[in-house]
Amino acid sequence: MIRIHPDLTDDELLRLFDKGIRAQWTQDAIDWSGAASISEAKRRALADVITPVYLGEQTAMVGISTVLPMVLNRGMAEAGLYLSSMGLDEARHFHNLHQLYDLLGQEPLPRRRLPEMFRYHARLLARREPTEWVWGILISDLFAKRFYGGFVERFPDTLVGRLSARTLQDEARHQAFSDRYLTRMLPTMTPEGRQALLDMRDDLFRVIEVLGGRLRPAMDELEWSPEEFIAGLWADTERWARRLHVKPGEAVEAPEPEA
Repeated sequence: MIRIHPDLTDDELLRLFDKGIRAQWTQDAIDWSGAASISEAKRRALADVITPVYLGEQTAMVGISTVLPMVLNRGMAEAGLYLSSMGLDEARHFHNLHQLYDLLGQEPLPRRRLPEMFRYHARLLARREPTEWVWGILISDLFAKRFYGGFVERFPDTLVGRLSARTLQDEARHQAFSDRYLTRMLPTMTPEGRQALLDMRDDLFRVIEVLGGRLRPAMDELEWSPEEFIAGLWADTERWARRLHVKPGEAVEAPEPEA
């Protein structure tokens, strides 16, 4: 795992690593005022809807710590560099959401109220092959992008909107990493291996559909349709599957991540 003077030749991953370093930010970058103006009903709804993302940031922290040694053992030093910077992003997101809960005077949904979310993240953490994990984390990043993007759209000039807009910049870099890594590794996979990625996607979406039903009352309060959210996430995932040639058929372009 530890190598003396490893080759660092993947310029694209090194560029993403450099961007990740330069783009680091602290809580001081956010104007945290305005929580008091949010109604009690909307505070509770926000707390419920944020719960999956809050758990997702923690899952990504744990997943990176698990996958990083596997990547380094394969001699992929550049990917290891980027994942190290990505770990700091996830820790920052988790800490920011933790502070947001405190300011809202709310708590995330307990496990008994949202068991599907724990199953979703348990399936991501169960992946012991780096390519499978990166594919899973791409779907998770698209999930987060839809949530944060929804907050920006619905609450653009509020604390929630400001925090979400800043976080989306990190999520775009994470998608760019997944794009680069999967583009490199997928050609080495068998058809059966690629089908396993699609099966994993389908398993995750079955959980997400149940999750949407659980969150419907909170999303209704925010004038947000679970069906709209899931349809958008499915379309995003399908575009990436076609772009990366995970899904058979002619490749189509997914929106380029803003790295």
